[in-house]
Amino acid sequence: MSTVHITDCGLPGIRDIPYGVHMCHFYDGREELAAVLVPYFAAGLRNNERCIWITADPLDEAQARLELQKAGFDPQAEERKGSLTIQSHAQWYAGAEGLKGNEIVGLWLAEEGRALADGFNGLRITGNVSFVSADAWPVFMEYEATLDSSLHGHRIVTLCSYPLSRSRATDVFDVVHRHHCTLDHPDHGWQILTAEPRYAR
Repeated sequence: MSTVHITDCGLPGIRDIPYGVHMCHFYDGREELAAVLVPYFAAGLRNNERCIWITADPLDEAQARLELQKAGFDPQAEERKGSLTIQSHAQWYAGAEGLKGNEIVGLWLAEEGRALADGFNGLRITGNVSFVSADAWPVFMEYEATLDSSLHGHRIVTLCSYPLSRSRATDVFDVVHRHHCTLDHPDHGWQILTAEPRYAR
């Protein structure tokens, strides 16, 4: 297992990121979502990290596997090796129903422990949160805040995906302030923001 505390984000313009980082981004449609998550996971697979991709509309499990395949990977082989898990949010969070934020974070930390015990360099995760309803939003933001404060010192890289079309200005504010940083893609390439992104409205 590597003891280096830096890994590759995978996105053009953003290379080195620290383990323990909790990132977010806002996307507009399936193609834009895939354009972020495929290189993100490709970098994780190349770096011997266990990758967990939690899917939701507009990019489901089958489409996620197809996108990875188009990028030159064999998703089924990676899943057999234990280096990749692709599941829908309904499958992944089914066992977490009723749990509080710190308990869900505990599930992620347990996944990290298993990954390291199996010889992986770390854990790389993402969740597309398009499934979160308005009623569930406050509880989910509590979870994001708990996760944000819990990752220091852990070999976990997290990227949370939020649909731009459903994000009000107040939602953007909530999300940005519960993550270490926001990834943005203006015309000249990817960059890391620590303040409210350009598309808040």
